[in-house]
Amino acid sequence: MKTFLQQLFSESGAASFGRVGSFLALGFSCVWVTYIVWRTRALPGLDGLTFFIGTLYGLGKAGETVQRMTRDKQN
Repeated sequence: MKTFLQQLFSESGAASFGRVGSFLALGFSCVWVTYIVWRTRALPGLDGLTFFIGTLYGLGKAGETVQRMTRDKQN
């Protein structure tokens, strides 16, 4: 478990926080939309939800890109 958590918060590619965070956000979103549909019998707007899910993955990729750029400049 310790190794997984270390890989999760690094950009080694084995376990990425962006991927796990996006998966958790997707799971939360599915539960939330299901609850809303069950209570109101109407599908809510999904544009904000899409942005919410994509933001976690995008932030992880942006951080990885910055790390690679700074590493390339140092070499």
